[in-house]
Amino acid sequence: TPKPSSAASDVYKRQPLTLILISIFSCNFNVGNDYAATNDNVDMATVELEVKDVIATTLNFFQTGNIEDAKAVFSNDAVLIGTDEAEFLTGWEEIEPSIIAQLAVIKDAKFDTRNLNITISNSGDMASYTSIIDFSFTAGGEAGSLKNVRYSGVIKKMDGIWKTTQVHWSIGLAGQAVEY
Repeated sequence: TPKPSSAASDVYKRQPLTLILISIFSCNFNVGNDYAATNDNVDMATVELEVKDVIATTLNFFQTGNIEDAKAVFSNDAVLIGTDEAEFLTGWEEIEPSIIAQLAVIKDAKFDTRNLNITISNSGDMASYTSIIDFSFTAGGEAGSLKNVRYSGVIKKMDGIWKTTQVHWSIGLAGQAVEY
């Protein structure tokens, strides 16, 4: 097979870079994005207080043990990504059985949150958050705890009510899953 000329070789070398740049810039110009939109009527300080309160009470259904309290937290199309391999649940129909099973086993739940980081959309109707949680509980009559659980999510104000649209729990592995 003949070797490509030097000029042709340069074109092939630049092609991946060109594709990467096109991908980056096309992502920044999506139609309908809300990144630059602002609502001058939104009091961001009030929104931040609302968001903090919602995040602080999102897990209260573990204290009440009431599935209706859990249902009030999640949007109908929410996504829950849990620590168990099978926990990638989409929609309340998939989330509800998992929550019912957890409420049947987990008692005396207590969550201590730290390192809370919140990002609020310019329109004030959506927020994402990350934090670390220490979770203590009783299960089967035995005390248990999980430390340094990574907890993140997205909440959205729908018809004036904040709902969880995505939540993710993870427990870090010791060491690295992939060396880099």
